[in-house]
Amino acid sequence: MREPSHRRATTPTRRGRSRQAAVVAGMAVVVALGLGTAAQAQGVSEPPAFRIAPPAADSTAFVSHISWTSTAPVPGVTLLSGTYTDPGVNPDWTVTIQAPATSPFDGTSEVAEAGGPEWARRTEASLVADGFSPSAAELAWPAYADDPRGVMGVRVRVGQFATQAAAQTVASELTADGFSPLVEWSGFDPTPAPDAELVHVAVIDPRKFDGRVFAYHGSAIASRTTAQAASATLGSVAATNGGFFTIDAPMATYVGGVDTGLSVQNGVIESLADGDRAAVVFDGQDQARILNLSSQAVLRASGGASARILGINRVPGAAEDCGVAGFAPTDEPRQNSVCTGPNDIVLFTPQFGAPLPPAPSSGPALQAVVDPQGQVVSVGTPGGSLPAGDWAVQAVGTDEAWLASHAQVGARLSVSDRLSTAQGKPFHLDPGMSVTSAGPILLQNGRPAIDASAEGVFDTRDLNDYTFSAYRHARTMIGVDRQGRIVLATVDGIPGVSAGMTLTEEAALMRSLGAVDAMNLDGGGSTQFASFGQVLDDPSSSPLRPVGDTIEAVPNP
Repeated sequence: MREPSHRRATTPTRRGRSRQAAVVAGMAVVVALGLGTAAQAQGVSEPPAFRIAPPAADSTAFVSHISWTSTAPVPGVTLLSGTYTDPGVNPDWTVTIQAPATSPFDGTSEVAEAGGPEWARRTEASLVADGFSPSAAELAWPAYADDPRGVMGVRVRVGQFATQAAAQTVASELTADGFSPLVEWSGFDPTPAPDAELVHVAVIDPRKFDGRVFAYHGSAIASRTTAQAASATLGSVAATNGGFFTIDAPMATYVGGVDTGLSVQNGVIESLADGDRAAVVFDGQDQARILNLSSQAVLRASGGASARILGINRVPGAAEDCGVAGFAPTDEPRQNSVCTGPNDIVLFTPQFGAPLPPAPSSGPALQAVVDPQGQVVSVGTPGGSLPAGDWAVQAVGTDEAWLASHAQVGARLSVSDRLSTAQGKPFHLDPGMSVTSAGPILLQNGRPAIDASAEGVFDTRDLNDYTFSAYRHARTMIGVDRQGRIVLATVDGIPGVSAGMTLTEEAALMRSLGAVDAMNLDGGGSTQFASFGQVLDDPSSSPLRPVGDTIEAVPNP
């Protein structure tokens, strides 16, 4: 989920879908209570006291009321389809007034879902003066393992609408009046309980399943495909989207589809971890483990000199989702953000499968292409394509001088890399292993353990992207139960069809399915579930969004 869609919204409508208007078009148009226009303003009244939104944890009770049907298409694999409806819950479209905020990283101006009490009172008074009837609510922190408790801030909203278009019309009025409105579907709020849910699950029993479960990138790391297409190609009984991947321009032009965190294919590291985020490790057969992993890579010259490789198969000097030592504005994981650094060494593996990124517009840059035996075959300006089996290194900034000194044609270079657990212990990779990374952790040893702040998907200092982790979205998740069964699940997120889930609700769902360890995968517009080339869920992106990697359960022939 690198989502709310999969990325931070840049338009007034968050999570807008091409089908949303059609979903609610048949509903009767409801005029927001007390809503007027600026021309109808007749004076200012005292804004009401803030109401307190109920705790988000209350919303998980619905999980035990999901109705399930099941099929067993092959031995050892059970496919579950779950539905939940509550006719007593009637969400609508509304307009949130965003509060002015400042980025804690670079000091730039931004907007946030909620503000302080004084801002909320001033905003309510201004809205009333303009003829609107606002409502305000105190929002609680999500109560993850590593965030504060109590009141997070005050959210101010205007109106209740049956259609997105009606809400957008009022948002345009509010923009003209100097506010920063955001059109939202209230069913995505963490409370009250959802109106509807569509859930799809694959339970894969390694004791009975004759096949393999793995993370799949196709023939090229820098490529994208859908779960449907990958499932059709491989003949998988279950396929979902996988980890977070490069999607933002301009980087996607050169490395689109490459995981932004740890990726391993056939026992080879194809992208480095950003910090020690959650990862799911597949053993090459039919077992999986979920844990936090970090990575390191080193470039060595024949004379013994060495330099640290900061990236694999990404654009030098820029890292989506951050987590790179020495980069700014942070070297910690940071969802939906791009961090940069002037000095960088990036490895491009033989499986990169795309033209190499060109030289940056400013600063020194150098590229060395190396054959399978480790001998440098060319040195020059970055760009071009890799011959089959060759690999390359690009260096920018001060690292360009190091590469120039040690990578003359005919010289020899080598790369070593390693993974470590959160406890600092080495993690060995076998040839058949694959890994994909996202986050955060949802369950550990059978207990909720959502470390959203530590994994960079939730920043308590910056509410600009608060809804990414705290609100409901289409989600994809994976877990393992005590018997080693793999639990792979999606929940759709479309207004009026399926509300999606919060991270807290995801954890409750996975626990109800028997998982003891579980993590969140990419979601939002990336969420998709296929079987034997057929899409089983109701994805929120139409057409299906091609994703960086997929998770496949493929029966043996």
